[in-house]
Amino acid sequence: MKGYFPIEIPTKKYIKAYIHAQLGPQPIINTEHRIGNKLYDVLTNHRNERRSEFQVYNDRVKVFVNHHTFYHRGGNLNETNIKNFNLFIEDEIKSSYRMLMDFYIDLLPSFEANLPAVRKRIGIDLEAWDTDSIKKDYYRYRKRNGKALLYKNNCDRVITVKKFLDPGF
Repeated sequence: MKGYFPIEIPTKKYIKAYIHAQLGPQPIINTEHRIGNKLYDVLTNHRNERRSEFQVYNDRVKVFVNHHTFYHRGGNLNETNIKNFNLFIEDEIKSSYRMLMDFYIDLLPSFEANLPAVRKRIGIDLEAWDTDSIKKDYYRYRKRNGKALLYKNNCDRVITVKKFLDPGF
């Protein structure tokens, strides 16, 4: 892309998928979007003294900054800034995911039935963030916030479904 400089940032797969869902396949960073604003804040002109690979970041996302930003803010991220950027995006993903799942759970109390719709809305597919990890995260969130856990036991669920299907039960 002419007039833009690429910057590669180590991330997790679902963070990369979310950035691509929000900003497109070739994300151009500007300060009008929350992600772009955060990246603008953490860019620096100084190179890192030591380059270490992060074990938790298993993917890389390439973002593009315009030449004005590149020359004034720089195109480098130090280890702290990479970690802060990833934590910011991860927090944004999880808060929007949890809000959407809570909304859909209020409509239909089934995690598995609501998951495809939530995945589609946030733009993260099965390969980027597996179902078990999402399920564990949502369970911990509900438990931590004192919300009712889904399907405590199968007996209560069967009775509830029977009451719904047969009012004379």
